[in-house]
Amino acid sequence: MRKELNVDWDTELRLMNELRDKVVSHGLHASNTVIVTVSTDYSSIIGQYLRHQLTNNGEICTGFGIDVPYPDQLFDDKFVKEMCDTFRIHEDDIADKTILLVEVGVIRGGNSTKVVDVIRNKLNMTRPILTLTIFENIHSKWKSDFVGRYYDDEIEDLTFWWERDNNHWIN
Repeated sequence: MRKELNVDWDTELRLMNELRDKVVSHGLHASNTVIVTVSTDYSSIIGQYLRHQLTNNGEICTGFGIDVPYPDQLFDDKFVKEMCDTFRIHEDDIADKTILLVEVGVIRGGNSTKVVDVIRNKLNMTRPILTLTIFENIHSKWKSDFVGRYYDDEIEDLTFWWERDNNHWIN
């Protein structure tokens, strides 16, 4: 049985600040970046926080959220269509900006892989895409550009202070 990696608010906030500093040091800000929050029910805090933190000359960073399947769901045509429709709604906002995909945690990396594939191959967007996560499993097939902290999902069960048992995660 894996032990819980309990993430309290202070740790989450500290890592969000560290990630903000990394992103800013790479020259990303509201004028050249659009933040796409992946899995809004889990990742909205970091997505909105970064949108505010990347404000540039009074311009808030443009952003929106997309939902991806839980582990017990398929990344089927319904999810792809909804994601494509959402990106198309914000097409003018994306224009010539870098897309920053933001997640609270990357566990297996399947969603990140699929989202980037859809952006490139279904939407035919050639904009630069960067990825950011507060926590990333060292065994994930996806490797994010910005990571707050790595952990080992084989021995630790990532659990945030705001989570309750989720039927999609119970084996």
